Amino acid sequence: MTNIVCAVDIGGTFTDCVLIDEDGEVATAKSLSTHGEGAAKGFFNSIDAAAAKFGYQDGDVYDDLVRIAHGTTVATNTVVEEGGATTGLLTTRGFEDTATIMRGVGRATGEPPENVFKIAEIDKPQPIVPRELTIGIPERIDKHGNVVVPLDEETTRAAVRELADAGVEAIAITLLWSFYNPTHEERVKAIVEEEAPDVYVSVSHEISPSLGEYERTVATAINAKVGPVTASYIGSTERSLQEEYDFHEPFLMMQANGGNTPASLAAETPLTLIGSGPVGGLSGCRRLIEERNEPNIIATDMGGTSFEFGLIQDGEPLVEDEPVIQKYQYSMPKLDIKSIGAGGGSIAWLDEDSHGLRVGPESAGADPGPACYDRGGTEPTVTDANLILGYIDPEVQFGENMTPRMDLARDAVGSLGEQLDLTVEETAKGIFDIINAKMANLMENEVIGRGFDPRDFTVVSYGGAGPLHAASYADKLGIDTVIVPGAVSPVWSAYGISQSDLRHQLERQVAMPEPFDVGELQSLYDELEAEGRELLEAADVPEDKMRFNRVATMQFQGQLHDLEISVPGGELTDDVMEDVVARFEEQYEQRYSATARLPAAELEIVTIRSEPQGVVEKFERAKTPLGDADPPESARKPSRDVFVGGDRGTIEVDVYDGTALQPGNELAGPSVIDMPDTGIVVQDAQRVSVNEYHDFELKL
Repeated sequence: MTNIVCAVDIGGTFTDCVLIDEDGEVATAKSLSTHGEGAAKGFFNSIDAAAAKFGYQDGDVYDDLVRIAHGTTVATNTVVEEGGATTGLLTTRGFEDTATIMRGVGRATGEPPENVFKIAEIDKPQPIVPRELTIGIPERIDKHGNVVVPLDEETTRAAVRELADAGVEAIAITLLWSFYNPTHEERVKAIVEEEAPDVYVSVSHEISPSLGEYERTVATAINAKVGPVTASYIGSTERSLQEEYDFHEPFLMMQANGGNTPASLAAETPLTLIGSGPVGGLSGCRRLIEERNEPNIIATDMGGTSFEFGLIQDGEPLVEDEPVIQKYQYSMPKLDIKSIGAGGGSIAWLDEDSHGLRVGPESAGADPGPACYDRGGTEPTVTDANLILGYIDPEVQFGENMTPRMDLARDAVGSLGEQLDLTVEETAKGIFDIINAKMANLMENEVIGRGFDPRDFTVVSYGGAGPLHAASYADKLGIDTVIVPGAVSPVWSAYGISQSDLRHQLERQVAMPEPFDVGELQSLYDELEAEGRELLEAADVPEDKMRFNRVATMQFQGQLHDLEISVPGGELTDDVMEDVVARFEEQYEQRYSATARLPAAELEIVTIRSEPQGVVEKFERAKTPLGDADPPESARKPSRDVFVGGDRGTIEVDVYDGTALQPGNELAGPSVIDMPDTGIVVQDAQRVSVNEYHDFELKL
């Protein structure tokens, strides 16, 4: 008997599982992702596969699990695929077109700069809630929280019955200034529950209690739209755990804010789950910071479908206050993750207009997958190219005992190469170089665009495809160090989910100019922390495991740019707030330059937030003392032909078994390190060392 933590992360192609026992031993597994009504199949398959590596069978691993934490793409996919529940919207009469107007610039939200100048050619996204299912009800609360027009309950009941008769499965409720006074929203919610008890209800002051009528409406409507399908998935998975496996320990869901939450709460606020999978990788990097004292990290995740990256500066991930999905912007603080369609399954294609080679954003996904998977795919992908180039072990087993077929990869890439008048190898190298350039370009634009120097950061590379490409895209940015977290790197996001604490976010809108009233601030933070304590107590978090972080969103009056600044706990004083102001000014100047500040502009706090956390039990990865620099003979594999292009074409390189390399080992490029589910390509003049956690450190 032993205690084991389990985490499962569903991706576009594979579902990843990590098991960590109290001795720090780790078992990982990948299973093909499943979607639709059978979405939980991949979840359970991945646990079974990882448990088998610890010697468990027939579900007996559940007896030793102390918790399961889960990152799911159900909510994200529902929005991206424009699915979800038929949703109605109840709002203040006269404001029925808020989501349609989209602040007037919504159609360009999230578009690249070159498209903004073509605004007339850009279409608005499909409405979250159709106009015919949007009903205004008589009521009005002003910006001070005073009731100006009482709620007309009879009209509200009629509106609810009208929506129910129209077949809605969910109703979003967004009334003006409800975050200052929620009484009308609370009453409307009660009426919906009376008139349409089977309808999923989403209320704005519970989902997004923040300034911004449009953003709050979008957040509430999206939460309603994804609510039924997400709640159904979470509920059915939890019932299976309890009824089929007698598992009654905590079942947690990963949120986009970098923390876990009980599954029951996640079913009520599924908006918090959107984009949560990639966030797990950032959480893993925060754990890596504790192990290595690396405060500045660019976390990069290349899986089967997409490439995501996030920044950690001075030990803290950057936060995005108003994320965008499908051009809709909403208020919900989340860790800032940027993504493009660049993964192992990205399809290479010929641009008929320029007769040039292109890669992505379309992906072969899990079904049919890359051509080499032999699951019916015929289009060339990045994975096929890596196999042809020699970067992937031709005898490796992907996921559920699936060995790639070189002949199918060559057929797919070769067909494209004929159109380009290139050899199979040249075409594969072109695919490899283009995908690396796309990832490097995204990173460069975001990192430098935020005022940071990439050379001040270390790249952490993970995901099934990431380590194969990391040395190339990092080198393009002038970064000299890449860390690949050993054998756990292909499932690093799942590992990060396993290391994440319970976390909630509670906020209040304020309008407090400098000098700040520390007494009022203290009172507001105390109120938020009291709410947070109730949430943690409901999840059975002991008092000594509770933590309360404070954040203030600050800006210069008259400017749009704002920054989140941490606020110390305990008693607030004028001296404490002077330090907060100094840190804001320092970060503001770094981000936007000193010239961005208006002369004599006054500072104000616009939002305060409390982040109650429940610290969970974590098992540190096992460490091994550093040994000899020379790799053992058992780690050496037969050399392999690798196509490098240029004058050298194909060359023979050293190949190592990454699982047999030991802490302290060092090796030089050009070489390839094979590992289960991934590999590391070491270019010329680069060196690799293995640390005590069996992580690989590349020096470029």
